[in-house]
Amino acid sequence: MNTLNDIKHRIKGIEQTRQITKAMETVSIAKARKASARYHNNLLYFNRVRETIRGIISHSHGIENVFLHKEAAGGKRAVFIVISGDKGLAGSYNHNVLNLAWRAMEEYKERYVFTVGQMAREFFERKNITVDVEFTHMTLDPTVGDARHITESVVNLYSQNLMDEVFIVYTKKEGAGAAAPEVIKLLPLGDAIWAETDGKEGAGFYEEVHYEPSAEQVLDVLVPQYMTALIYGCLLRSVASEHSCRVAAMSSATRNATDIINRLKLAYNRARQEAVTEEVIEITACRK
Repeated sequence: MNTLNDIKHRIKGIEQTRQITKAMETVSIAKARKASARYHNNLLYFNRVRETIRGIISHSHGIENVFLHKEAAGGKRAVFIVISGDKGLAGSYNHNVLNLAWRAMEEYKERYVFTVGQMAREFFERKNITVDVEFTHMTLDPTVGDARHITESVVNLYSQNLMDEVFIVYTKKEGAGAAAPEVIKLLPLGDAIWAETDGKEGAGFYEEVHYEPSAEQVLDVLVPQYMTALIYGCLLRSVASEHSCRVAAMSSATRNATDIINRLKLAYNRARQEAVTEEVIEITACRK
C-alpha cells in the first residue's frame, strides 16, 4: 500500500508534468497559427507563378524543356524530399509522413533521399538507407531562403541528368487537429502544376503566344521560382500540421494527467481517512 507521502509525491510530479504539457499546447497553438498565416501569404505569389507557367505550356507549341519532360536513363531514378519534425510528442505526425515516403520509394530502382527534420534522418538510418542530403533546423522557422536552398540543390542535380523525377513528401493540415501526408511530383512538371485549377487559365488567348527571348528560357527562370514557392508552402504546411498534431497530443496528455491526479487525490483522502481511523482505534484500545 502506498504511504501518504508516496501519493503526495506522485501528485506533485504529475502536476508538474501537466504544467509542461499545457505550456507546450499553448506554444504549439501560437506556432500553428503563425505558420498557417505565412502559408496563405505565400499562396498568392505561388498561384501567380503557377498560372504563368500554365499559360506558357498551354499557348506555346513545340516547347522543348528539361523541366517539362525527360527520358529516363537506365531505369527509374527519383529524388524524395521528405519533411518531418525535429522532435516527437506530436502524435502520429512523423510516423504517417515517413511511412508514406517509404512506401512511395519502394517502386524506384535508384533513389536519392533529401531529409528535412531530425526524425526523417533517424528513420532512414534505421532502415539502412543513406541520406544523401540533410537539411537541418528548417522546421523551426522556415524561410524562403531555406526553400530556395533546397530548390537549388535539386535543380542542379536534375539539370546534370543525375535523376529523372523529383517528389516532395510532406503533411498538409486538413482541419482542426487533422493532418494527412501527401506526395507531390515536382519534376518533370506533373499534376501539381494543374492542381486546384478552375479551367479558366488562358481565357481570351486563342492563338499561340510568343515569349521573349523564348518560352523555354522563360520556363528556365519561372520553374525554379515555382518550385521554391511550392517547397516553402510545403514546409509551412508541415510545420502547421506538426503543431496541430502536437496540440491534440498535449491536450490529451493534459486531460489524462488531470484524471490521474483526481484518482490519486481520492486515494490520498482514503489513505488519510484510514490512518485517522487506525489512530482512533489505537487510542480507544489504550484507554480500555
